[in-house]
Amino acid sequence: MGSLDGMNPGDSAPFRWPAIRIPASILGALPLMATMPFMFFPKVLEGDTQPWVLLASLLALATFRTGRFVLAKDAPLLSVALLCVPVYAMRSDLGQDLVRAAYTYFSFVVSWLICRREQGDVFPTAVKFTVLVWLAVGLYQYVFVALGLPIEIAGRFVEGRSGVPSLTSEPATYGSLSLLQIMYLMGQEKGRTTPFLCAAAISIVLSGSLLAFLLLGFPLLKLPGRLRVPVILAIVGLIGADYAFSASGVTSRVLAFNQGAENLAAILLDPSLNLRVGHVYFTLYENLANSLLFGGEISFMQQYNAFAAGSSLFIDTGSNFILTALGDVIYGTGMVGLVLLMLFFRSSLAACDTLRAKVQKGAFMLACMLNPISMSNIFLILYAQKKE
Repeated sequence: MGSLDGMNPGDSAPFRWPAIRIPASILGALPLMATMPFMFFPKVLEGDTQPWVLLASLLALATFRTGRFVLAKDAPLLSVALLCVPVYAMRSDLGQDLVRAAYTYFSFVVSWLICRREQGDVFPTAVKFTVLVWLAVGLYQYVFVALGLPIEIAGRFVEGRSGVPSLTSEPATYGSLSLLQIMYLMGQEKGRTTPFLCAAAISIVLSGSLLAFLLLGFPLLKLPGRLRVPVILAIVGLIGADYAFSASGVTSRVLAFNQGAENLAAILLDPSLNLRVGHVYFTLYENLANSLLFGGEISFMQQYNAFAAGSSLFIDTGSNFILTALGDVIYGTGMVGLVLLMLFFRSSLAACDTLRAKVQKGAFMLACMLNPISMSNIFLILYAQKKE
């Protein structure tokens, strides 16, 4: 006679998948963890900003470790961030730019609150997951481009002039955020990180971001001395492999960059570099005093293009999107934005135990925010709150 489950006595026990137990306290963060690789994709809104991370963060805000809602020491930072919305609105027209600014500061507040609840068991896993997804998509794009096969790429991509963007908005974003993920994962006490650090380094090569390569000095400084030379040799090997295989990653960017870079002045002929340098110069020097004192209405494209025409050096910009996060905050919200940045950096450096750690972290965050890595980006917030 068979047993109750239909097996005869003596039959081997059926295979059972191991039970995966997820603590109830982190269930509310699971949608956010799953959404993080897709912060730029699929695109339903114009521009780079998409609503996926904010929607998942709002769910986590109401369900993920709600017992730790707001720390008293964060109140000034979060209050000033929210104050930036009406300050921006007073100098701008109703429209897409105001919506984007409101999204940025509101997302910053929500993400800061969510990341404060981290206990080392949620977001490191989410960052590792993002690294793997972005690498898989980046490799797929890289191989298809190298083989000349048709491929749909959601982010901005110019074949022969840049690396691939993976699921991000553009190759430079792919490389810069991969570097930010490396800095966050370094020094994590729980779980293995080496495979994910290697994966993120490969992503930087695929992205072709020259800036990300320049900033590799920051993680190299954090490595033990005995590991620096082997890591540098491994990176050189990856670049050599890219050159030998297809030159579709960093090699394509270097070759395109060198086409007009016969001298120092000609380097600024590269459109990407020209716009980035120009936006930094205009927002953080040329127009700085006017921005801090709330001079005039917000009309970046018109004002910048007038400046560019008068300089005879910089090219026109095609949108109101500012290619430096620091400049974006100060240009739009003036003195209030400057106070917000000071509070943001102060809170971030408070997580460092030594002066050296403070200097390294502050310099790296400054380098990130001289680029379009918004202060509302969850990877930047995770790194800002990370203890050093």
